[in-house]
Amino acid sequence: MKVRGKRPSKDEKIELQMTPMIDIVFQLLVFFIMTFNVVAQEGDFNIRMPAVGAPQEQLEEIEKQTLKVRMRSNDAGDLIELKLNDAVLSGGGNPFANLHSRILSKVQDAGGPDEAANLLEVEFECDYDLKYNNVIEAISAVSGSRSRDSDKIQRLIENIKFAPPKKKAGS
Repeated sequence: MKVRGKRPSKDEKIELQMTPMIDIVFQLLVFFIMTFNVVAQEGDFNIRMPAVGAPQEQLEEIEKQTLKVRMRSNDAGDLIELKLNDAVLSGGGNPFANLHSRILSKVQDAGGPDEAANLLEVEFECDYDLKYNNVIEAISAVSGSRSRDSDKIQRLIENIKFAPPKKKAGS
């Protein structure tokens, strides 16, 4: 026991209590682990960056070919015309099957799905009143299909964009 007023001598050492300090460190560690919030990745962006020290010729942007899909509707929102660039596909039969076969031939002309991912993109231009199921079927026809012999999905074009929908002049 220490007596008041007595100064510690040089031989007496003051001991720090390590157990309470270790307890506090563990409590802080548990607190920060429990309150840590993992942020989900927001998006996967296809960004083509040049390789380090690449020659100037390789740095030029690859020109993408834009395929324009025009979808016109009547006043009820039903599809009346489907065009790929300027070719009308809604003449006879299933227009979405015709669109799929045309896109498939364009992808094969571009060198296959891997090359088409860098060279081709599709822009949809739809009427304002067009029903969504028609747009979804067109996106499905353009983006890929499931092969008949196996359950593998064959990817075609993944770069899809939309032009602002157009209202009819009378609306």
